[in-house]
Amino acid sequence: MGALYESFGRELDACARRYSGSPKDEMVALCLLALEREELVAVGYRENVLVPRLASLRVDDSVREIIRHALLWTWKDEEMHTIYIRGAILKLANWPLRFAAFSRQLAGAVAGWSASVRQHVSWSAAPIARALATGSAGVGALIGRIPRGVCRHLKYGPLRNFCTFNVDAERTAWLCWKRMAELAERVSGLPANTAADFRRVQTDEERHAKIFQILADALNENDELVEGESEETLCEKIGEVGEFFLPRGMRKHFVTRNPLGSGGKVFLREGKALDQKIPLFKQIVRESGLVERLRERARELGKRTDEVTVAIKPAFMMGYDRRDTSMITDPVLLDVLAVTLKEAGCTDVAVVESRNIYDQFFGARTVSEVARYFGYDSPNYRVVDGSEDQVHYSYMRGLAQYSVARTWKEADFRITFGKMRSHPVELAYLTVGNVEWMGGRCDQFIFVERQAQRETAIMMLLDEFPPHFSILEGYESAADGLVGVMGCPRPKSPLRYYAGADALAVDIVAARHMGVRDPRKSSLLRAACHWFGNPSGSIDVVGADTPLPDWCDPYHNEISTMLSLMAFPVYVMGSGRGSLFLPEMDQSAFPFIEPETTLQRFSRRMVRHLIGLNHAK
Repeated sequence: MGALYESFGRELDACARRYSGSPKDEMVALCLLALEREELVAVGYRENVLVPRLASLRVDDSVREIIRHALLWTWKDEEMHTIYIRGAILKLANWPLRFAAFSRQLAGAVAGWSASVRQHVSWSAAPIARALATGSAGVGALIGRIPRGVCRHLKYGPLRNFCTFNVDAERTAWLCWKRMAELAERVSGLPANTAADFRRVQTDEERHAKIFQILADALNENDELVEGESEETLCEKIGEVGEFFLPRGMRKHFVTRNPLGSGGKVFLREGKALDQKIPLFKQIVRESGLVERLRERARELGKRTDEVTVAIKPAFMMGYDRRDTSMITDPVLLDVLAVTLKEAGCTDVAVVESRNIYDQFFGARTVSEVARYFGYDSPNYRVVDGSEDQVHYSYMRGLAQYSVARTWKEADFRITFGKMRSHPVELAYLTVGNVEWMGGRCDQFIFVERQAQRETAIMMLLDEFPPHFSILEGYESAADGLVGVMGCPRPKSPLRYYAGADALAVDIVAARHMGVRDPRKSSLLRAACHWFGNPSGSIDVVGADTPLPDWCDPYHNEISTMLSLMAFPVYVMGSGRGSLFLPEMDQSAFPFIEPETTLQRFSRRMVRHLIGLNHAK
């Protein structure tokens, strides 16, 4: 073991002596230490630093991609750990502790930036950044925050040196989480999953150490593969640690069970008039091969078609008034889809939706009540409330999500039937994001005490329970502008449908037509590409691959762009947990749970006016 591991071991022993007899205080102290460390490596491993560094490797592009993905997945793990442990600390609701948490996270971010610059950026490439990073490291060494033995590793050199150093760093993290898990088992009053989550992070850190060791052994001092190492041997070794550390095309088991990231054909049909809505929808359902994919799935499961259970995830719980249906799946089209499935032989078709944050402020917001209000009452399917249908589930990847809607989980054939909508943060909110509420409530993954990012929770669902088919509806009414996900008083009529087996491919094509040319600009699509692979290079668009002529994305002008950039921090920190961002709900159907005060009424009207969600009187 190296100097870093030995130094950290002494620090752990000192912490145990300091808090002898108080396992809770010791655990809190270690949580703060873990937060600082996780933020440090999350910043230090970030993609925009490592990718340019990897470009200098003297290896084939295929080998470079293997190394890139292994480090990228390690980075994403560390990001998840940071959010998880920060949320765990903040949930203790102690203001001094909250301040300490944010302070330690900031310290970790500064240290991570400093380390990454010193290890991956040369003096000639960025002299000012190098000077600042060197000064920061020097201050850290003087005040004892950086052990003397560590300083010599914080310098530009072969990637092998970086990997060797991080083998030690990941082992210290393993040691910390191991001790935290032991303490969590002795502390009463913690959430039921705390110790298990700590063990899971401990296992992640062990995997990371193995990945860095594999890479350190594979490279020499000239950033070349050592003799005897090849693309095949490197792929095999990394795959033994976990195939999610490999690019999608090199995974053996994932590809057979999950269509996301596979690319292939994306079908697009555009009409010329509103009265073509139903005929054109039937056409794209037929031409895109939905029924053929259903029968193929039945053969995979060894079932007859009439034995296959189908779950459809539409979008209608953001609906607030019949005057504005721009953000909900057309109930007429949903019925047409259900009839198609019945005609193909399916006898059990379920429509699954879940409650959202609106039920915190308005009554009559159960799934069945909202479904009846908007006309989702066909005899061709049954409506399931995913919020009441939740069952415990242990996800293989990710943290802080512990359940899934049983109907979605157990369905043999899953369809995400999304709505074309803009989004102030995601820019486009389509079929991938549409599965969001099939797990825990979405508001658990939004506000500052969250223990997982919203996109991570969605990726966990998509990884374990992916849709087998994707349909995007944007025909008669679709919400553009700044907050299309909430609605649009003056919606567009794009007259378009999209469909395909790969929901990510469908979304990338549709988002491009909506003005999102680079999927990485959307945190949701970027996360999906990280988890499942970017299918952009293998997509075949069947139909008119042209942008929507009149669509206004959230960046369509300077004011909207500024509001879009401010949207996430304002909503998380200054919205009163969403209470200020409420649409003009139909009060005759969905009355306020608590009477609205004059100040609330004024504030909400002002916000609606600001984001363009006011209806003309």
